[in-house]
Order: sequence, then structure tokens, then C-alpha cells
Amino acid sequence: MTTFDQFNKELTKLENFYKSSLYAYEQTDFLLYHWRKNQEKLKEINFEVVKPTFYKIKTKGTVSDNQKNLAEIIFVRCVSALEVYLTEQVREVFFITKEPFKKEHIMVEIKQSELLSAKSTTDIFNKIINKELRRLSSGGFGEIIKYYKKTLLIDISEIKPKRDIIEEYHQRRHLLVHRLGKTDQFYRDRYNYTEPTITVEKYYLEHCFEDFKEFAHEIHNQIKIKLTNNFYIKKSKQKSEAKCKIDLDLSSKKMNIFDSNYEFLSGDSITRFGNLFEQKIKNNDNSESIFISGTKIEMLAYVNILNAEIKRGKIKATVETKFSQKNSEKPRNELTTYLLDKIKSRLPEQPWTKNQHKRTAKELGLSNKTVSRAIEKLIEDGILKKQYNGEIIE
Repeated sequence: MTTFDQFNKELTKLENFYKSSLYAYEQTDFLLYHWRKNQEKLKEINFEVVKPTFYKIKTKGTVSDNQKNLAEIIFVRCVSALEVYLTEQVREVFFITKEPFKKEHIMVEIKQSELLSAKSTTDIFNKIINKELRRLSSGGFGEIIKYYKKTLLIDISEIKPKRDIIEEYHQRRHLLVHRLGKTDQFYRDRYNYTEPTITVEKYYLEHCFEDFKEFAHEIHNQIKIKLTNNFYIKKSKQKSEAKCKIDLDLSSKKMNIFDSNYEFLSGDSITRFGNLFEQKIKNNDNSESIFISGTKIEMLAYVNILNAEIKRGKIKATVETKFSQKNSEKPRNELTTYLLDKIKSRLPEQPWTKNQHKRTAKELGLSNKTVSRAIEKLIEDGILKKQYNGEIIE
């Protein structure tokens, strides 16, 4: 996925910048040290160094201010890169599928002028996702954890290096950016830290690089799995009234009737082609098969438009349409002699207590309605007797 690749590139860039800067510091220190010790010999070979006043050579076993500041700046950038990755990953998922974002409890307010001025549904989609991401960015890492768990069904707090460590990275970044490294009581209490200031050591930054890479990689893998299963969200089984297969010759002139935002009238409603589209398959004979489905009236309206373009010679295509037979009544279990005998044999002697049909249905693995109908049939045939309030009616 693009967002994951961009994050990896950013981390690699920062890591390379950090290592190359450290190398430059070490080489400069080495050069200045030898210049100070062997000035006369180096001058003999026309080699002279003018040490800048702003550059201080580190003493043995210590870290220079330049190296310390470098690590802090790189670290701040790393945490920001992670936050960008986590929010932009949501945008990328939204681009691929809208399924996890269909929230019943969230109302989106759009002015009528904005709605009618929108060139396509993309404008509305952008408004929705930008609003979601603004809330996510301003809420901090805690809000990101909640959002991923609730919307994308991924508990990132359990992904290595786990919540406590990732939160400490964010807290440290906050102290460096907003307090210039001065610790507050909250940080000292939570992480059992006694020093008044905090910085970023070399080993700490190296761990940060490794943790962020593993963390992002695992999130990337989990999102791929969720996308494959469409985020495990069960879609309502709504059978299409009509399906259509269009075998389109790719040498045909490109027509806007196959654009996702193409709109047409079906009955007295406006229908968008994108709502009918299911999938597109490229064939080996310079053609592609487009599959669409929808209501009967939508399909008839679109196929009429399509056939008109074929007649005019604008496109070359063959169209195959299927209309399903709608059966409004749910098929009922047929009360065969075998089924009636089976139910009768499991019924106790009359009179029965209340809800006996439910107990028998559970024993036989049948629906309550089927057993109830069977009892009615057996009473009609005179095999069983009528009951009311637990008493037999003669």
C-alpha cells in the first residue's frame, strides 16, 4: 500500500541522515584532533585547518551538543512520520472501501449549496474523510488507538512494542517540542523518571527506528487481511433484481457511460453507474467484461442507453441481461407424513404444559413455526386433541 511505502521511505531517509551526520561529526572531530596535535607536519604538506568558533570537539566518552540536538530533531520527525502514517492509512482504506466507515450514529452536515455544487460524489467523500482525519490528528495517539479499534477493527495497542512504549515515545516528543526537554510531574510519575530534563540518546533513537518499522509493518499486514475480508462486516443480503454482463471491444471510442459518476434517469430517479458496477475483467481478445447489477428498472434504463450507443456505432459491445424471479414468500417446510410422524413421536402425552411446541422444536432442530403447524395439522386430522390453557377440549 502506498502509505506504508511512503512511511518506510521517510524512516530510511531519516536514519540515513542521522548516520551520515554522525559520520561527518566523527570525521570532523578526528581531523581537528590531528590538526591540533600535528599542525607543523600538516603545514609542511600545505594542509591547514581553520576551526570554526561555533564547532566544539566532544571530549572522550561524551556526546556533543550537536549530536544530542541532531538525535532530538530526528526523533521528533520520526514520531510525526508515524502519526502521519496512522492517519493517512485510514484515508487509503477509505479510498479502497467505504464499508467500515458506514456509521449510523454519525451525522454529516452539508449545506445544500455545497451538495448541489459537488461535481461528483468524490467531493462529498473528501469532505467526510477530511473531517474524520482532522478529529483523529487533534486527538493524539490515544484517539488513534480508539479509532483503529472501533472503525478498522484493529487493536494497535497490542501490536509490538505495545501501547506503553509507543505512548512513551509520544510523551517524550511532546516534552521536547513543547517544553524543550523539561520533564513535568505527569511524565516523572508515570515513567518513574527523576531527572528534570530529558533527551534522546543514540541507543534510544536506534530502538525507536526498529520499533516503528515493526509496528507499521504489523499494522500494514493486519489491514491487508481486513481488506481481503472486507473488515468482517456482514453485508445485508439484498438480492439484485437484475444483472448484466457487457463484453466491450476495447478498440471502441471511450464513452462516459462507463464512468463511475455517469448519471441517468431510471423511472423518476437519478441513478449513478458507480452504484451498479460490480467488477471489470480484461479478456485476451482485446475486450473486457463489465458486470453490473441493480433493480429491474435501473437495468432496463441503462441497457436502453447502452443499446442506443451500440446502434449509433459509437461502441462495439454485446449485452447479456438476466432478471431474477422475485419470490416474496419464504419457502415453508413441507409437512410430509414422515415429518408429522417424527413430531408426533416426540410429543409427550396430552395435556401439555405451555410452549410444548418450542421444546419439541428445539429437540428436533426445527423451527417453532414448523412444529406449531404440524400440531395444528395433527389436531385437524383427529390424531391429537385440542387444548386450551393446559386442558384438553373434548
